[in-house]
Amino acid sequence: MRTQTVKLIESSRSFKKEYLSFYEEWKASGEKMILWVIEKDPSHFDEMLQFLQNNEKGINIPDGWVPDTTY
Repeated sequence: MRTQTVKLIESSRSFKKEYLSFYEEWKASGEKMILWVIEKDPSHFDEMLQFLQNNEKGINIPDGWVPDTTY
């Protein structure tokens, strides 16, 4: 039996092409986007990355929210 390893990694510019492909494929499927973070339009990818980094640091998050990370 072959064992596979899963590794969580932070979003970065190096994955822009793959992320945009994932996002467009999900939108085209018509399936509801359950995770609130993937509802964020990644057209301005650098801004989206900054948004994720800010969330991790607790910067500009809504009242009552806690810092979070997205991998």
